[in-house]
Amino acid sequence: MSNYEKSGRTFIAYQGREYSNHDIVARLNRDCPGGYTVKSNTKRDDGVVFAKIVCDNYLEDRDPNHSQVGVMTVNGYDQDEIGNAVRDYSTYNIDDSDKYHVLVNRLYRDSGESVFRKLESRMNFCSVIWDGRTKDLIAGVTNGRKSYTKLYYGYTNNNEELMFSNDAEVLRDFCSEVIEMEANTYMKNGELFTLDGEPIKKGNDPLIKKTRQNADFLLDGLNALLVSITKESVKAKIEENLDEYLASDDPKKKLTDYITKELDDITKKEVLELINRVIDDYRLEENVEQTLRDLFDNVLEEYSKTVNVPVSYNVYLNGNQVGQTNGGFYHEKYPQILRQIQLDEPIMLIGPAGSGKNVAVSQVADSLGLKMYYTNNASNEFKLTGFIDAGGNYRDTEFYKAFKNGGVFFLDEIDNSDPSALIVINSALANGYMAFPHETIDRHPDFRIIAAANTWGKGADLQYVGRNALDAATLDRFDNIFFDYDRHLEECLYPNEDVLKFMWSFRDAVLKTKIPHVVSTRGIGKVYKKEINGIPVEDILTSNVIKNLGQDDVNTIVGNMRDINTSNKYLEGVKQLTLRR
Repeated sequence: MSNYEKSGRTFIAYQGREYSNHDIVARLNRDCPGGYTVKSNTKRDDGVVFAKIVCDNYLEDRDPNHSQVGVMTVNGYDQDEIGNAVRDYSTYNIDDSDKYHVLVNRLYRDSGESVFRKLESRMNFCSVIWDGRTKDLIAGVTNGRKSYTKLYYGYTNNNEELMFSNDAEVLRDFCSEVIEMEANTYMKNGELFTLDGEPIKKGNDPLIKKTRQNADFLLDGLNALLVSITKESVKAKIEENLDEYLASDDPKKKLTDYITKELDDITKKEVLELINRVIDDYRLEENVEQTLRDLFDNVLEEYSKTVNVPVSYNVYLNGNQVGQTNGGFYHEKYPQILRQIQLDEPIMLIGPAGSGKNVAVSQVADSLGLKMYYTNNASNEFKLTGFIDAGGNYRDTEFYKAFKNGGVFFLDEIDNSDPSALIVINSALANGYMAFPHETIDRHPDFRIIAAANTWGKGADLQYVGRNALDAATLDRFDNIFFDYDRHLEECLYPNEDVLKFMWSFRDAVLKTKIPHVVSTRGIGKVYKKEINGIPVEDILTSNVIKNLGQDDVNTIVGNMRDINTSNKYLEGVKQLTLRR
């Protein structure tokens, strides 16, 4: 964390789908200085995440009406200056200096974007607000003379979604380019304004220039694409809105909206199937082809989220395309895993039990046309290197076979391994060769390694008490990918509203109450299987949901369940359940 170890004012604000609350909080926690913690505030339905590094004894929001006004905010300010600003707004009854930070919430509720003009002459600050009425992020900065009152923004690497922070280094973890907002401006819906509400032309913004360059490539490519489509019914429907489409400044958004809203379901599928075929068959300039392919992959992914259609991905190995996956359902982190494993980066998937890590690794191996070699933790060095038995014969291992012949070596529960045994992997990855008990071999070009863990490698926690702390060299060797439960995937695999709504609400309540209990994707699958086979609700609850919980824990969880219809048969069943322990 660059300049905030003493101030504890670092924050991040984001609205989108590329990063989850867990992704953002985990990265902030990674660099969080001693004596500080990360607090986050989320609005899940709208993909909004606010996170802030704060002192342990400080709550960033004490406004009792916070959840009612539809506004969340994170902000940096000068403590002395804000006191003077508060005196000018005595009607807001701010009677405690620890509550000064609620001022922006209340002013925005009453004044909208003019809040920045109201406070400009009174205080030096930056703030990012979410307006629940318009579903917009509103970001503003006044004079910005202090380091912690400067405001930066960027667009996420894959989905180009807006993200804000008062620390540029924080944004660089998530965005390829970071820009400092000019003093006395605010941004709404991606557009910059003066504090008087006058639009600011952003021609010099490097991100805008990049977008326009991509747009030029896309327009050329789309013209070629349209000529190549021979099916007249599809071509005619695209031509209907072509002029409007080509006039758009945001081709990706326009194409996404057009395919998902303007076309009927049958035509949507025809267009999406044709896109990859046309790009393969039609000779486009390399930069146009890659831009088109990235665009359509993104459109297909977004469309699949709305209609639960199987998706496919182009697969590369050692820089060469080796094929395309069959249509299927994949975890939301599958594309990231596939991209990074293609770059020959060792990967560690970190996430809760039963989230689908094993399945995802198996899908990645299948996509690459490689065999998966599985080892469940390395309890000792010989589980990796093998050994010479009493008869003089070498007993090989999954690691040896993958290293020699090529393949995806999957080390599950790496945080349950003997840390000293993992030195073998560090050495093999660093040197490119490995001395096994009977021979020294070079690493195969197609060898890839993925590890999985339930913790961040720093030892046991309340949920996973048997985990070991891993060596810093081992942790540094792997790229971390947080692998949480994926609700969209769960919805695709287990399409039963009663089951999903109950299990999601039960999981949320477990997280909220911090009761050590797992509500996994695997567990939802078991409930769904029994549901469609007519097993009684009480039997399903006791064998797959409640399991080792006591009556008091069940009552606490049920009392904290939200966003679920009271007529849900599983909710009714768990309320009537009396545990006999």
